[in-house]
Amino acid sequence: MMGRAALSEGAAALASVSDTPFLDASLLLARALGTSRERVLAMGPEALDEAGEAAFRGLIARRISGEPVAYILGAKEFRGLEFRVDARVLCPRPDTEPLVETALEAALSLSAAGRAPVRIHDAFTGSGAVAVALAAELGDGASVSMSDLSPDALVLARENAGMLLGRELPARLSDCLEGVEGPFDLVTANPPYVTSSFCDGIYAAGGREPRLALDGGADGLDLYRRLVPRTRGLLSPGGVLAVEIGDEQGAAVSALFAEAGFAELAVLRDLAGRDRVVRGRAP
Repeated sequence: MMGRAALSEGAAALASVSDTPFLDASLLLARALGTSRERVLAMGPEALDEAGEAAFRGLIARRISGEPVAYILGAKEFRGLEFRVDARVLCPRPDTEPLVETALEAALSLSAAGRAPVRIHDAFTGSGAVAVALAAELGDGASVSMSDLSPDALVLARENAGMLLGRELPARLSDCLEGVEGPFDLVTANPPYVTSSFCDGIYAAGGREPRLALDGGADGLDLYRRLVPRTRGLLSPGGVLAVEIGDEQGAAVSALFAEAGFAELAVLRDLAGRDRVVRGRAP
C-alpha cells in the first residue's frame, strides 16, 4: 500500500469515531513508521513495507475500539509541553486552555498587588497539566501544589512535573481538597462535570478515559457543590478560585460561588463562545 493511500484509508476508517480523523491517522502512521508527522504529510508515492503497514492497521484498530490517540502514543501536547498520558488520567484538552489563561491573569494581578510568589493549588490535577503549565509559565513568581483523589493519577502528575520542570511539585492525595492546608492565593480546578447519563453513553460507545475523572453526578455539579465552599475556607483574603465548567453550567456554578460568598464573579467563554470557566474572588 502506498503511503498516501494508507493515510486516506486510515482517515476514512476513523471518520465515525473521531472528530479529527485525518490528524489521528497521520499521527498513528508516523508512530507505525517511526518517523514524524511532518514526514508522513510529505510522503510521495513510496510504498509502506509489510511491517509498517501491519503496525499502522493495528494502531487504527486500537483507535476504532475507542482508545484515545494520546493513550496510543503515550503523550499529549498542552501549552507547548508534552505530557505523558495513559489510562490513569484524562487526556489534556484545548478546552482547558481558558482555565490556564484565567489563572495566569489572576496570578499576575495578585503578584502585582504584592503577593509573590503567588501560592497556587490545582485540585483534580489528573496528569498535572494545569499545575505544571502554570509552574512553567510563572517560574519563580509562583509556588504551585496539586492534589487528586486517584493515587495513580498523582504518580503520573509527579512524573510529568519532574520531566517538564526538572523538579517536583508538592502533591497530595485528597478527595476534593479534604486534608489540603492553605492558605492559597489562587485555586484552580477542573472537576468531573459530565452527567452520569452522558458518561453511560461514552462508555457504551467504547470510551476508555477513567470515569472517576469524568462523572459529575446526575446533573454534573456534584463536585462543585463540595469544592466551592471548601475552597472558600482555604483562600487568603482576596484570593481567587477558577474552575473549568461544561458549556451549559455557567449560571449554576456561578450560583454556587455566590452562595459561598465569592465576589467579582465572572463566566468566561472559550474561542467557540461557550461557557468554559467560572472565576470568583474571596472577600
